[in-house]
Amino acid sequence: MSMRLRGTLLGILLVGISSAWPGAGVGQEVVCGPGGMTLRGWEERARIIILDREGSFDGRFSSRGVLQRFHPLMDAEYQLDVISSSFPMDEECAWYRADSGARFWAGSIDHLRLIQVGQIKARVPLGGNWAVRVEHLHEETLRARRNLLRLGFERDLAGGAGRVFLAGTPIAIKPEADIELGASWFLGEGEVTVALGALDVFSDVVYQVLGVGPALSDSVLDYLARPYTLRAFGELPLHPRLRMEAFGLRLTSTRVRVEPQGEPWGGFVQDEGYAYAGGLVEWTPGDRTALGALATWKRGRTERAPVEGDGLESTDFLDVVETSRQVGAFFLHDPSPQLRIRGWLSRVMEEEIRESMPMSSSYHKRTLLMRLDFTYRGGSGFHGELGLDGTARSGEGVRPVPPIQPLLRNDYRLRGDLGWRFGQRALFVLGANLDLDSGGFDGGHGRFALSW
Repeated sequence: MSMRLRGTLLGILLVGISSAWPGAGVGQEVVCGPGGMTLRGWEERARIIILDREGSFDGRFSSRGVLQRFHPLMDAEYQLDVISSSFPMDEECAWYRADSGARFWAGSIDHLRLIQVGQIKARVPLGGNWAVRVEHLHEETLRARRNLLRLGFERDLAGGAGRVFLAGTPIAIKPEADIELGASWFLGEGEVTVALGALDVFSDVVYQVLGVGPALSDSVLDYLARPYTLRAFGELPLHPRLRMEAFGLRLTSTRVRVEPQGEPWGGFVQDEGYAYAGGLVEWTPGDRTALGALATWKRGRTERAPVEGDGLESTDFLDVVETSRQVGAFFLHDPSPQLRIRGWLSRVMEEEIRESMPMSSSYHKRTLLMRLDFTYRGGSGFHGELGLDGTARSGEGVRPVPPIQPLLRNDYRLRGDLGWRFGQRALFVLGANLDLDSGGFDGGHGRFALSW
């Protein structure tokens, strides 16, 4: 049985234990109130990029860099497909405020392929002040192919006012395992978390001490400067109707030598850097309305050079700097208990500067993203949405990876979703899109969420 399958089965098993555990989630309802925006999803996706670098679509040592933003199969509507198919802001809020749950979303990107993301998580009390937390992430997109299991142990402190945790990623390829040690403090409705992580923690032991033969691996890794991460998160109420979130992570300067086995050339040395930060402010002027603004930033750097004195190949010279900045605003309003209007608008500025052999390039792209929904959402029963999604782009320079069609086209679509809500615990939705430019069918999507 493969490690990926074992990870999936373990996640499902612990989810089942959690739901059956006496007092675990019984009668619990996740209610986010009028506020419905969170950056936790953005932060988690940004963190997984560095925790599971081998899960990136083209692997750890791809010349496409850390963020893996470009793939030749991406068409002009790929970013729009992600917007239309993934979870909206209030459902994101409900997911991250629940200790245990499962969710899945998928969207059609062409006649052959779906992009899809599934998650399962559970927190199970072990007695006393101890608990175990398990999370499994399945992702099949044009940026990543991953099945990542995360397992952690937690201990509550001071009657629940704080918590320490130790978490890790048990991966079948032993050198890729990571661990993280951290602590959280709960300040009324707020939370502050600080954590220190060690990436590829067993890499040198496996490759340099135990040894790996060429029949098992075509190359050997040797860390000259080991990778560590320091991250912080804060969610703080600034006022009874004003709250903020702030995130940040920094990867220490990392250097790794890649030595091929059974090849005439001597490999390369790669320097890696990564960091991100984000913040959100949300104001709820009334019990049915929320307004807010957000800003995010990511930067990755990959610098590669051949080992001195060995044969040189064009792919051995590489210096890629990727930067992404975003600013945006959102709103949410409930005209009645059954009706909800929600929307967000953001401006994303992306830049990639590449120095390589035999050529160098610089690429800048600016994208305006939007999503607007009118939703009927009874306490239980029928659920319906009518939405308008859009992307408007401009750019300059040479795109690092040629696409199958021009990507600077603006796209707008009308989205209709129908589904069923099972109280506050579960929601199942299927939808279809209408291209407002051509007037034709523009793909389908679906999503499912369960919490307890």
